[in-house]
Amino acid sequence: MAGARAAGAGSVFKWLGYGLLGLVGLAAVGIGAVLLLFDWNDARGFVARRATAALNREVGIDGDLRVHFGNPIRIHIEGLRVANADWARGGDRDMVAIQAVDATLRLWPLLRGDWELPELRVQAPKLILEKNGQGEANWTFGPPNAEKAVAKEAATPDGRGDIPVIERLVIADGRIRYRDPTSDIDVDNTINTATGGNDSETVQLNGKGSFAGKPFTLTAEGGSLLYLRDDPKPYPMKIEAAVGKTEGRIEGSVAEPVKMEGIDLSVALSGNDLAEIFPILGIPTPKTRPYSISGHLSREGGLWALHGMNGKVGESDLSGDLSVDTNGERPMVKADLISNRLAAQDLAGLVGASPRGSDDYPTRGNNRVIPATPINVEKLRNADMDVRLRGKRVEAPFAPLQDLEMRVRLTDGDLHFDPLSLGIGGGRIAGTVQVDGSRKVPALRTDLDIRAMKLSAFFSETSFAGQIGGTVAGRIQLAGTGKTVADLLAASDGKIGVSVDGGRITSLAVKGLKTNILETLGVVLSGSEPLPFNCLVANLSVEKGVARVQALALDTPETIVTGKGTISLRNEALDLRIVGDSKSPQIFATHVPVLVGGTLGNPDIGVDPTESAARGAAAVALGVLLTPLAGVLPFLDPGSDEQPQCGRLVRDARSPDKGAPASGKSGNGRGEGKGAGSAR
Repeated sequence: MAGARAAGAGSVFKWLGYGLLGLVGLAAVGIGAVLLLFDWNDARGFVARRATAALNREVGIDGDLRVHFGNPIRIHIEGLRVANADWARGGDRDMVAIQAVDATLRLWPLLRGDWELPELRVQAPKLILEKNGQGEANWTFGPPNAEKAVAKEAATPDGRGDIPVIERLVIADGRIRYRDPTSDIDVDNTINTATGGNDSETVQLNGKGSFAGKPFTLTAEGGSLLYLRDDPKPYPMKIEAAVGKTEGRIEGSVAEPVKMEGIDLSVALSGNDLAEIFPILGIPTPKTRPYSISGHLSREGGLWALHGMNGKVGESDLSGDLSVDTNGERPMVKADLISNRLAAQDLAGLVGASPRGSDDYPTRGNNRVIPATPINVEKLRNADMDVRLRGKRVEAPFAPLQDLEMRVRLTDGDLHFDPLSLGIGGGRIAGTVQVDGSRKVPALRTDLDIRAMKLSAFFSETSFAGQIGGTVAGRIQLAGTGKTVADLLAASDGKIGVSVDGGRITSLAVKGLKTNILETLGVVLSGSEPLPFNCLVANLSVEKGVARVQALALDTPETIVTGKGTISLRNEALDLRIVGDSKSPQIFATHVPVLVGGTLGNPDIGVDPTESAARGAAAVALGVLLTPLAGVLPFLDPGSDEQPQCGRLVRDARSPDKGAPASGKSGNGRGEGKGAGSAR
């Protein structure tokens, strides 16, 4: 009985087991039938709501949603869209709008958490990426209070292996637009095809559109999508892009393309003007002539470096290293550059002039000389810089230049050239220049010295060779504010001083001037015989853009020529009166003042017909000049003996028993060291 009961129980469990298996099978068949017969369009709302909650951005499916189960699973979606950020401009309600998506998805890898897509086709996708004026990006998703860093981390793969497997990708009639008002960028690209296959094939992408109002083209080629994901070798890539006349080419490989680590890329950049790369890279550069540079690009964290840079800017060669650190509030650009042959014309953009010899920089019209170049303070505030430039040989058609050493530092819009040192005519121009663009209205401050410049060397390669000589010292100290170079000078205050010691000049050097004007001043030049002079000194005080002559004197063996008046930096008007006085009484000599009017660009030189007087009071003239001259020489040449004749002029004027220097010639008449000294 017990055995019968046991056998009966076993039969019950057996049939119960078969029944359960049958029910499971029936249930599976039922679920399969439901899935096969289910109209997925009924699930569009549910799917969209879940996606909306995950992104905190409205997601919609306006067309068909079809899913066909099998291996692989086939998915078809029409009218997929993701809403744009609330602050988005340009009337684009959707950040993402896709006409249709067709994808095949392998089932078994999906069950273990891997995404493998044998094929992905995207028809007419439209993607709008933009930032607002505060730098917020419309592609930042997640709950309103979520940390941006967390949202970014969640949306970014950790490495190549985290990228879904896509064996074949086809994008047709795609459009990508990127707007960033903080960098003045507006790119509108179309993507026609991007295909990939096995490891031997490549992914190709072509785009075109506009960038900052200029035509933009892009061609990119890389290894296959499978290579991108699974191959341990560095991922090969080649990119060519052009914005207007600016062209760039990148070729090489990246060990970890998702993180952009292990970069081994060669870079070549060329264009019509370096200033045109500002909208592209956000790095402020001066206007230049056409350029072509290349180098090797590397990256470590947020530090990008271009090593072994080589190329040309205009007629100047350029080499060195450059880096851009993007970790801070603003990009930090550092560079150490050397030029073996530096054309002076290629430096013009640094001082607000045109490097092309054209009217790239506007003036204020009416034959004005001072350029009305706007100072772009927003450009200066976009990045910080610390750039050193050394020019071993500087070439210029207008002057014999030797070498250049310059350091450019830019911090939050405050630009410094310090030091700034240029060899010229056997001497140097050295000092500092500051353009403070951190203020609402830019400010300029200069402190430049000219030391031991020989006029004979300065004019050695010109038509004045052998006609002019002397040793020049000078100093410029100016400070002003304004939105253009012209406005800065028109509002400037400071001092300008220059002196020429132990010089000479011939009649050929002043060819074209009215002879009677020189004779009126008592300066008589005969033929090619040089006239030696002891000292030419000028000192101007500048107040609110008006330069007023504090001291102006030319000391020759026969005559003292003095002057006074103003030079306006506001309207460039000249108003000078120049008088010559003989060093010894000349009974029949008549000296008539010379008037200089007009403008810097169109001076008008003539005599003053209202005044004529027999003169012979050089001592009186020097006495009047004593105080300003005594003040200007230390300003020009503190503590050195580079200006012995000008120093003697002041000492003679100070001596009551000597007064003016006596007449007669002394010295060798050639200056530049000994000069034509004043006989006493």
